[in-house]
Amino acid sequence: MSSKKTSRRILSFAGKILLLLIVAAGLLQSGTPASYFDIYGFLFVLVAGLALVMISFPGAEIWRAFRQAASASGSDIDVRNSIHFWEAAGRGFWILGGLSSVLSMIIGFTGMRTVQFASMSALIPMLIRTLLSTFYGCLLAVICFVPCWKLKGILQSRQSVQNPKPDEMAVVLKHPNLRFGAVFGSVLFLFALAVTSHTLYTIDIWPIFRPPFLVVLGGTLALMLFMGGNNVRLTPSAAFAGMGLIGSLAGFIQMLIGMTDPSPHGIAIVAGALAFILFACFTALLGMALIGGPWEDGSFRTGRISSLSAFSRVSWYVFPLLSSIFMVLVFNMIILPLPKA
Repeated sequence: MSSKKTSRRILSFAGKILLLLIVAAGLLQSGTPASYFDIYGFLFVLVAGLALVMISFPGAEIWRAFRQAASASGSDIDVRNSIHFWEAAGRGFWILGGLSSVLSMIIGFTGMRTVQFASMSALIPMLIRTLLSTFYGCLLAVICFVPCWKLKGILQSRQSVQNPKPDEMAVVLKHPNLRFGAVFGSVLFLFALAVTSHTLYTIDIWPIFRPPFLVVLGGTLALMLFMGGNNVRLTPSAAFAGMGLIGSLAGFIQMLIGMTDPSPHGIAIVAGALAFILFACFTALLGMALIGGPWEDGSFRTGRISSLSAFSRVSWYVFPLLSSIFMVLVFNMIILPLPKA
């Protein structure tokens, strides 16, 4: 019986290797691969994603999640916690991919104030960096979702009770709220953000950043205060995503109004609207990454909520995708000439 299991494992491993070789051969035959590599975008997504994991989870749970992904041994509550960890890690990378794409567009957009672009070839790298950041976030998220899906399948195959025992739940509640890892992760995240946006230090962007910042952050605080702190439906992630969407739509409306005026005043209106869209998406994604996700992770780990909110999941996975679409539309508006009078 053991020999049959060993042969099945060998065949399964050989089949996976063969599948990878087929995929690699297909990529090589598809033509010359792209050689453009955005080191700042990749390092920001990677380092900031690791920082978000340190903010939301203690070291013991991180190590347990890696062991669960390798062997899937332990109790059901341990497997559930590991599933939550890998989902949160993938969610963080996905949100940071959208955040990095917005940040790349902001850097390119503000750089146009001081650099004279001679041709379209000078503008294309701006869009390439934006799409590469989204690609990095998507790739790292899928890598984290693989053990999450694997553990979900193992948990569903087990014939066990649905509710954990009280003594098992006590293991989840023993960690304090303030940890050294959370503080270090916050500092690491802010450091990665500062290094990535170092080119913005020479430009005074606060007058441009202030209106969308106040709209998104102020609107989120107003929604949370109106709904009350005990409301489990309107989470900070959903509030940030909703206000970010409202701010982006307001920016697009302002942009269309400015396009009707071909004078220099209309060009200024369009430029201000594009900046409003960029910073509204940036503020919303930053709030979701630093406040919304860690808040709900902490609430789930300490037992204040029994499951993650469906509104939060929609916000986490839909709004970064919408932000990437908005970046492409903003790029089109940058290169699109205004209609003549």
